[in-house]
Amino acid sequence: MLILSGTISFSQAPLSGNIVVPVVVHIISKNPGAITDQQIIDSIADLNNAFAHSGPYAALGPGANTGISFCLAKIDPDGGNSTGITRTQSPLGDFDSDIENDKLKNLISWNSKEYCNIWYVEGVKNEYMTSFSCGNWSRRHDIGYSTFNTGPDSLDGIVTADFGPVLAGLMGGWLGLKYTFTGGCSNTNCDTDGDGVCDTPPASGPASSCATVQNSCRTDTASGFGTDMPDLNSNFMSLGGACTSSFTGGQGAKMRNNIQSVRSSLLSSNKCNPPCAENIVAGFTRDSWLAKTGDIIHFTSTSTGGANYQWSINDQVTGSNSPAFSMAFPAAGKYKITLKVYNGNAGCYASYSDFVIVNCGVTARFTPDVRQIASKDPILLNSILFSNRSVNATSYQWWMSNDAGMAPELVSTAFDLNKPFKASGNYSVWLVAKNGACSDTTEKFNFPVYDPTVDGTVSLSDVQCYQQTKIMVKMSVCNYGYASIPAGIPVTFYNADPATETAKKLSPVFLIPDIIAGRCCHSYTAIIDADTAGLNQLYAVFNDNGSRGPFNLPATKLPELNYANDTASKTNFQFHVSALPPSAILQPGDTLQLGEQAGPGIISSWLWSPAEGLSCTDCADPYFIADKKVYDVSKKLIATSSYGCVDSSLAVLHIPPADDFQISMNKLDCAGSDSLHASFTICNNFKRGSIPAGLQVSFYDADPAGGNAHLLGPVFSTEAENPDTCASYEWFFSNTTTGKVFAKVNDNGQHVAAFTVNPYPETRLDNNQDTGSVVPFTVTINPADTTISRLTSVQLNPQTSGGQASTYAWEPAQYLSCSDCASPRATPDKSIEYHLTVQNEYACAATASTYLKTYAGGSVSIPNGFTPNNDGHNDVFFILGGQDVKLIKDFSIFNRWGQKVFQISNASANDPKSGWNGLLAGRPAETGTYVYSVLISFTDGRTENFSGTITLIR
Repeated sequence: MLILSGTISFSQAPLSGNIVVPVVVHIISKNPGAITDQQIIDSIADLNNAFAHSGPYAALGPGANTGISFCLAKIDPDGGNSTGITRTQSPLGDFDSDIENDKLKNLISWNSKEYCNIWYVEGVKNEYMTSFSCGNWSRRHDIGYSTFNTGPDSLDGIVTADFGPVLAGLMGGWLGLKYTFTGGCSNTNCDTDGDGVCDTPPASGPASSCATVQNSCRTDTASGFGTDMPDLNSNFMSLGGACTSSFTGGQGAKMRNNIQSVRSSLLSSNKCNPPCAENIVAGFTRDSWLAKTGDIIHFTSTSTGGANYQWSINDQVTGSNSPAFSMAFPAAGKYKITLKVYNGNAGCYASYSDFVIVNCGVTARFTPDVRQIASKDPILLNSILFSNRSVNATSYQWWMSNDAGMAPELVSTAFDLNKPFKASGNYSVWLVAKNGACSDTTEKFNFPVYDPTVDGTVSLSDVQCYQQTKIMVKMSVCNYGYASIPAGIPVTFYNADPATETAKKLSPVFLIPDIIAGRCCHSYTAIIDADTAGLNQLYAVFNDNGSRGPFNLPATKLPELNYANDTASKTNFQFHVSALPPSAILQPGDTLQLGEQAGPGIISSWLWSPAEGLSCTDCADPYFIADKKVYDVSKKLIATSSYGCVDSSLAVLHIPPADDFQISMNKLDCAGSDSLHASFTICNNFKRGSIPAGLQVSFYDADPAGGNAHLLGPVFSTEAENPDTCASYEWFFSNTTTGKVFAKVNDNGQHVAAFTVNPYPETRLDNNQDTGSVVPFTVTINPADTTISRLTSVQLNPQTSGGQASTYAWEPAQYLSCSDCASPRATPDKSIEYHLTVQNEYACAATASTYLKTYAGGSVSIPNGFTPNNDGHNDVFFILGGQDVKLIKDFSIFNRWGQKVFQISNASANDPKSGWNGLLAGRPAETGTYVYSVLISFTDGRTENFSGTITLIR
């Protein structure tokens, strides 16, 4: 298929090389010499312009160069030079194509396999594309015609009374083209439907004119057009008139294909070039066009360029070398008279032939004024005038027969026949013309006489409910007959099939108010009373007054050709409305546009209820906005049609749970001695979700899906709605004994085994839980239990786990740079143990200690006095040792009376805890001098005893 994309395919370049077709023009006329050779030559030149879309045709608009041209044949069937023009004197120059086609072409015809025969006549009588509409006949008369025969046939060719565009269209038909309106608008496959050419848009009928733009079909896109195209009124095959000017590329391709296939013999012999070079033209005239048996006819040469003449009859040479020849024809028949003209070379000649038809001298002829009628007594009487055009006759017999029982019979002996037809049928008429014993008979003229009887039908184009209990009917009453339907014929309506006894006649009976001519339709509107609401089937019967029952036609005096098509019915015409959508599932906050579908008819008013959530209640398509909750609601639509009928419908709207809460444990902290602090995030996975007020979170010491979980109260609850989809919260609750905390959102803490009460509906509950592990709050000190030189500074660095310390308390504060800071510096002059107590921000405490062991310079240093007055300075008498001192194995102190006031064994040096604090039996000892004895072991394994005195001063 040719794809056109919204344009007609026109080509200015020839289609694949030029093809030349030889033609012969047979001029048939009472005076054929009135048409000159130059006129014929000019007409063929014009035909070539039409097929090349050149000359005057190019100026009239776009068109294709078909690559096809035509030549007047230069060789005649006898092999001699020819002008391609013949002339025959005959009254058949004005002929009837339905009756005299064979007679015309029998006058002269060249081999149709080698030539295109064109019979040029004075006039063609025929009737083409006859139609009857609304009481009037439309008849196209007197048009040329062509044939498309695939075998040799003397009747094959073109008959025309016109040249120019008319001849171009007829030649297109002879080469296999069809009219562009062939098949009407049918266009399922453009390669086979209609004219079989894809670049000619289909048309419903002949063009009214070239200038009038019309688009009679809407099936153009099936041909590959990108858009609907106007009819090709200017196409030669459109019958648009004298202003037609073009072929399309597709038409050109089709003609070329036909020439190269079914008409390929036209190209097999070169008929367009003369057989020899001498400029000789043969021709002759005769003194009688109609020869009777025994007549002598005189033939006179009109030849030029030759000196020698050879006459022959039926290809048998006769007569002498003379430009004149006479012949008596003793018997009836058809005789071929040929003249060859030549000079010294008998092989180079021109030839010309004519045919003499010999009979008794009478030629029977007639023509009808119309060729289709409708007539039947007493319905409608019409007649046809058959005009007698016979030659040399003195008496006439008109014979007629039909296919309705009329055997051939003589119906008139008048010159003309004006015949009224009382019965319909397919008729044949023929004329016998006589002159004494001489007679001639025409071919039969076959024509239809249609039955004019009324054929009324009723069709219901639109039926609608009207004012709830009535029915508004729009109908067409058509007359497919030829006679008119009179005014006053009834159309009766029923609530059921009128052929049944249960059918009830409805009122009123509709009387057709006007005359409906043949082949015409009138449209009417009627209001029928159904007596009840809801009737949803209606039957209408033409030509029925409702007086008979059961149903029987006709019920009036109007006869019809067909009663089977008098009834029409319609169902499902009650006004009905459907709310759209009939149901829908929304999410909270969704917006849905409601609508309706109604029919038949249109809605004049709307009422939606209830009004909650609707943008309007009296409009066609309100918006519904779903509230942020889970619920179902129905919206009722009450619609009233433009004809006052009412119907209602529901739209059921479901708003299922859309919230999807999810909890994430961010952090668990110790709080006090028996509580925990949790920070967590709650999210709502719904796209428009928020965190509602009152949403609860419960904490458990085990998976609440099991049976061993305990609630770690109290239960958390959001105080106010948070518009965000995620929000963070903090909460205190009882400590767990399992080391785990199971947090569950949308849970009220009333968990019993696997059952949980979820106050807020959710789309899913399997993601409502998260688990956290409890890490105990502890503290350590770095360094821990270290040894340093006396009066050397060291920084104490605490480290916590399970939380972040917020307060620090160091004890004792002696030798520390600070006692409530995170990392004090210690500068002790003796061994000392520090204790640290820390608390996190939730008052959870943790403790740790570190022991700083000091050593003095040298090996052993023993003071000679001390002042135990609790002023924090020199309150204890203890042994100072270097790094080599391993252990004070024994340290004893005596008073002056030898009484032992202090003793310690296996003690550490440099540690006041290993010294004497000046108390004796819990009471301050007296001021004075005391004797000490110290046994020390060293790291190198040796043991040494030290003794001396110490003074106690108060």
